[in-house]
Amino acid sequence: MDNKEKNLISQSTEQTSRRSFLKKSLAVGGAVGAAPLVLQSSAAQARGEYGQYHKVFGNDPRYVSMLLGSNMRFLSQPTYIGACSSAHEVYMAARDAITQGKRITVRAGGHCYEGFVDNDNGVVIDISNMDRIYKDGDYYVVEAGANLGHTYKTLFKEFGKIIPAGSCFGVGIGGHVCGGGFGVHSREFGLSSDYLAGVELVAFNEWGGQATYPRKYFKGQSAQADEIVWAHQGGGGGNFGIVTKYFFKDLPDVPAFIHAQEISIPWASLDYTQFAALLKNYGEFWTKNNGPESRFNALHSSMSVPNSVGGGGDIRMQLFSSGNPGLIDEFLDAVFSASQLAQAKIGLRTTDHMGLQSQEDAPPRPTPPGSYFSLPWWYGTQYAAGPLIGARGKNKSAYMNQPFPESQIRTLWNELRNGDYLSPGGLVQISSYGGQINALSSSDTAVSHRSSVMKLQYQTYWFEPAQDPYHIGWMNGLYLKMYGETGPAPDGIMDGCYVNYADTDIPNWQYLYYKDNYPRLQQVKRLLDPTNRLNHAQSIEL
Repeated sequence: MDNKEKNLISQSTEQTSRRSFLKKSLAVGGAVGAAPLVLQSSAAQARGEYGQYHKVFGNDPRYVSMLLGSNMRFLSQPTYIGACSSAHEVYMAARDAITQGKRITVRAGGHCYEGFVDNDNGVVIDISNMDRIYKDGDYYVVEAGANLGHTYKTLFKEFGKIIPAGSCFGVGIGGHVCGGGFGVHSREFGLSSDYLAGVELVAFNEWGGQATYPRKYFKGQSAQADEIVWAHQGGGGGNFGIVTKYFFKDLPDVPAFIHAQEISIPWASLDYTQFAALLKNYGEFWTKNNGPESRFNALHSSMSVPNSVGGGGDIRMQLFSSGNPGLIDEFLDAVFSASQLAQAKIGLRTTDHMGLQSQEDAPPRPTPPGSYFSLPWWYGTQYAAGPLIGARGKNKSAYMNQPFPESQIRTLWNELRNGDYLSPGGLVQISSYGGQINALSSSDTAVSHRSSVMKLQYQTYWFEPAQDPYHIGWMNGLYLKMYGETGPAPDGIMDGCYVNYADTDIPNWQYLYYKDNYPRLQQVKRLLDPTNRLNHAQSIEL
């Protein structure tokens, strides 16, 4: 037995002892990473471009922190984590894992709603250190490990540009963009992936599924490159290869200001007729003002309808406009009745990450004349930008092409206002959609939902593992009552589900996520990963 084998055995023994609180045993293995193929300048090595990736085993104090994400339901025990700082290191980590016969999963920001990165006895490749952002000719290059906050800040301060993406600063751009990418500015500018012009990735289509050295593919380069970029414009994460860089083009200029307001209506102030009118008005407003050229495209709304326990709680709406702030007033007049506005709490408030007021009697911030706050864009963008930390969660989604039918309004009233679910952590978030998103066709990118007016996210959060069946059962039950056994299947009113709000319990996910684009995505899968090296519960099937 040589020294290397003795070290690995010693490592495994110590790890088993220290990790016994998670499982009875933990298998640790894997050879020491192979030497890099190329040695370049010391500057390149300092950046990690041709360096050695780092293996983090179970006996390392970093191990658990590097596996837990925003959803505490998921914690696996990979053989090790390969922490990479460059595309070259990603290639080395993937090659080593394949040599050892290990399954590969990839982690960027840790915000996957399901356990797609969980990988017992496999290898998790962590790319979160790959976060450089720079200009290269006409392209804005964002490494796939950058989170949204870092991306916004760098594009804003160095280039005066924005990318229309999500509101949570901790989300990794690696999974966000390839799932579509949606946020406050999407009605005005479209989705994040609409600006994607190229990708660099490690694929698995050589020598019977061996990892390929990172290659760049750009729109217009070839028919094959066009298909590869197209697939990464909404085809979902963990499907085709390991993206190491995104190349964006023609990003929008940053607005000088963003105008914001928050309205809260107490559940106790609404009867069913008033509640139904509110949801009807909300849906009709966005149906009427949905076109790509609508003057309301600079306005974004997000209405959170929480589960009411004992009649308490507030229906809360956030509004953001990067254009004329008067759009906020027009929206309020169209959606709310005068009596509702008279009872509303108006003004941005200190909130926690579940959308609940941190202090029950905290006063609202001072409201200037008019019903909005005008904030410099960078400061307004940071409002409510933090992650939810330490909770367990379950999420679902639905797109809507028309306002809520009465049957769905009645279900929401019965379940959220008068149901028997004993948690204020459950809610349905109803966001405005459409505008410039719908300027493209359903086949221009892999995002097939190009006629919707609202996007729904069902959410519930809790903290005790023993309560998982209760909370997940409530969520699945509510969803079943809303959409039946087929889920929100495209039918003129509904239009499927959002792949970035992953949900392993939905039926026929291939069609609900991708509709008619799924066979085309399968072709790209067969091209880049013909042996299915990257796979999870809802990965594109060969």
